[in-house]
Amino acid sequence: MVFAKDRYASSSVLLVKQVADAQVADSSGGLGALLGVSNTSREDSQILKEYISSRDMIERLDQALNLRKEFSSVKDPIFALSKDASIEELVEYFNKMISVELDEQTMMLHVKAQGFSPEFSLKLNKVLLKESDLFINNISKNIAQEQQIFAQKQYQEATLQLNEARQAVLRYQNENEIFDPELQAKAVSTLISGLQANLAQLKTEERTLLSYLTPEAPQVIALKSQIESVEKQIENESAKLTSPSTQKLNQNVADFEALKQQVIFATDLYKLSLASLEKARLEASRKLKKLVVIAEPRLAQDAMYPRKTYISITSFILLNIVFGIGLLIHSIVREHRE
Repeated sequence: MVFAKDRYASSSVLLVKQVADAQVADSSGGLGALLGVSNTSREDSQILKEYISSRDMIERLDQALNLRKEFSSVKDPIFALSKDASIEELVEYFNKMISVELDEQTMMLHVKAQGFSPEFSLKLNKVLLKESDLFINNISKNIAQEQQIFAQKQYQEATLQLNEARQAVLRYQNENEIFDPELQAKAVSTLISGLQANLAQLKTEERTLLSYLTPEAPQVIALKSQIESVEKQIENESAKLTSPSTQKLNQNVADFEALKQQVIFATDLYKLSLASLEKARLEASRKLKKLVVIAEPRLAQDAMYPRKTYISITSFILLNIVFGIGLLIHSIVREHRE
């Protein structure tokens, strides 16, 4: 009652929400959507609760508010922090001055910060909220950035592969001075088919002439010359398709088809990587989280701690019980001696 200094408490209520969920809640205009448990991550609330009581948080608060000086400057031999306290002792003492309770139904965090003055308890709670908000933002941004970096890398690799495949097609066309071997092969095949039809017609005419003329007739000789010319042309055109030389069209068609398949594969891969990149961007924006302050900390008016009357009465009762037990033991021992 005499030596313990008054401690003031400043309270706040927090909620970790996804940015996308908060936007949906704002558009719907319903408070239930904002406080809905289904859109709130239990893990995020648990992580934040552990971070508030962690050494990292306490070191940040100590740099910002000089916790050691504030908690050890008061003349309180019972509840004050020792001036030469180690970091472990500061962490233990801080966790006694900070209360963080998680509501399992709403996933809200109820944070209560104590101080030997109402101004410091309010400042401590505000700085704690600021550091918690930075922590939540950094975690969500780091996760989002990692996903985007991976998707961006896949997209760049797919783009490079597609460009290389296209350049390979262009080099083949320029080196072989041909646009599309398949089209040229089709044109040659069409030409050969026409020549073969013409050859069949000429041979029919030859058989007709031979039916009433001799082979030495000028008309027959001229027709044979045409037949030989057509056969020679068919042979030349056929050689373009299946010639044993390196310029044969069937080999060109096979090589060019392989290059086209590489372009098609690279194009499909590019489309997939582009879709993955867009999906990663959407997922990154959806997974961004923010700290929603449901109840702002306020300046305390009355000292809530320590509960001097409660502690004094409880101590008095316990000491009397111990004293009574001691008297009982003393009387039993005295009776046995007598």
